[in-house]
Amino acid sequence: MAAIIDLQPLPTGNPTSLVPMAPPAVTPLYTDPTRARHECASVEYFGRRLATLLGRPFRDQALPGLPGYFIPLDTLTCEEAAMRGITCAQDLFGGVVPHAFVASKLVSHGLVANGAGAPPGWAPQLGAALGDAVLPGYSVFSADDARRALVALLPLGKVRGKLAHARGGHGQRVMASQADLEAWLAQVSDAEIADGVVIELNLESALTFSIGCVEVGGASIAYFGTQRTIGTPSGEVVYGGSVLRVARGGLDQLRHVPLPRHAGDAIARVQHYESTIVQAYPGFFASRRNYDVVHGRDAKGIERCGVLEQSWRFGGASPAEILALEVLCAEPEVPWLDAMTYETYEDEPVPGDALVYFQDQVASLGRLTKYARVTADGRDP
Repeated sequence: MAAIIDLQPLPTGNPTSLVPMAPPAVTPLYTDPTRARHECASVEYFGRRLATLLGRPFRDQALPGLPGYFIPLDTLTCEEAAMRGITCAQDLFGGVVPHAFVASKLVSHGLVANGAGAPPGWAPQLGAALGDAVLPGYSVFSADDARRALVALLPLGKVRGKLAHARGGHGQRVMASQADLEAWLAQVSDAEIADGVVIELNLESALTFSIGCVEVGGASIAYFGTQRTIGTPSGEVVYGGSVLRVARGGLDQLRHVPLPRHAGDAIARVQHYESTIVQAYPGFFASRRNYDVVHGRDAKGIERCGVLEQSWRFGGASPAEILALEVLCAEPEVPWLDAMTYETYEDEPVPGDALVYFQDQVASLGRLTKYARVTADGRDP
């Protein structure tokens, strides 16, 4: 893709003289200095590929006052975006929200009866408006409200507690009783509870889908996929990769590609979820929108489907998204394709066509390998 050249007036001399200015560089943006090394390596590797796709230079560090096309590892607030000159979705690979909590798990649920402690800017009607786009659950900001939420949900089956800002399956506990909740709360700090906890119905034999859209440089893709989980050497179960079926255009275009039976229902719930969020928080915009959607049965055997959380930032599936964009931009005859990411702590062979973007020791956990590849496409045989 050719570089975009902006023409700007010379600061001195003939005011009608024009000179070509280099386009702003593609730049990772780390708002959290403690970000894990393997996450930074991922965004830098694929940031360079995005720069090539956009015909822009790559800069590995954001400089104060210098414009860019930014790749944040966190969803930005409006204030953070304004500091970098980000005003619309075309300025970043990620998203911008009016309040930080809108980017967390908290936004997916309302408060428990008589609940308190919600942050400024909270939209009290949003929980009800989301309806069955999400599972039954509550966002709470105190231990007492967590107990109330558990009592309300236990008649439906086991309950999952989730720290609002934890990622990749960390900071969660499945609970079947008051004693389970008390044991979990004893391990959680007062500050973490005050920051917000989600208490939500847990589904049995569940599948987690990845559904999303990406818009980069005038090109847009949508995808439906599944996730896998892996065990870490410390015993945690965390995100281990995604397999995505990717098509050109928005979510509506996914109806033209082969998808599993439950895909249409899950996509409809994402569309309702997103439109409801936009209505409640009109300052929101994003070029990368990813949603985790769970499908399974509750303890009574009732089939349920709902959005678990959203990701409006560079995420675990983004390497597959960017590889898909590269192929679909380069090969217009390909209507859809399958792309995947894979993460493992095991000593496994890596496919010969895979792009390995991290392979090294992770503090106290062992050797982590992360790769991405395109595995199939929808062109006629």
